[in-house]
Amino acid sequence: MKKIGTILCILFFAACSSIEDRVAIPDTVLSQEQMAEVLVDIHLLEAALNVNALSRDQQIMNSIHPDSDVLKKHNVTKEKYQESFTFYSQNPLLLSEVYQYVLNNLSKMQAEVMTKK
Repeated sequence: MKKIGTILCILFFAACSSIEDRVAIPDTVLSQEQMAEVLVDIHLLEAALNVNALSRDQQIMNSIHPDSDVLKKHNVTKEKYQESFTFYSQNPLLLSEVYQYVLNNLSKMQAEVMTKK
């Protein structure tokens, strides 16, 4: 019986500490939703370039810069994006949450495309 009590106490304290240990997102970093929106567009553009969907005109393809074009669209500086990416990379739990937003957004887009067929 003492072992069960000890285990429950350890689990309780572990649960409490994980809540308190959650890292606050600094004001200088994009929110999780903003970061996810930027990453969705970067991944979509890179995928299109990789499957040569935009290669009809080589000049157009050469003029597309995934990072800078997407960042302009979202009104985000390269420095803020880099700082945000570094921050989330150093906080795997938060990065995982960001990518959950990314996956949800991509799944919605895929569902919309599939219903149009």
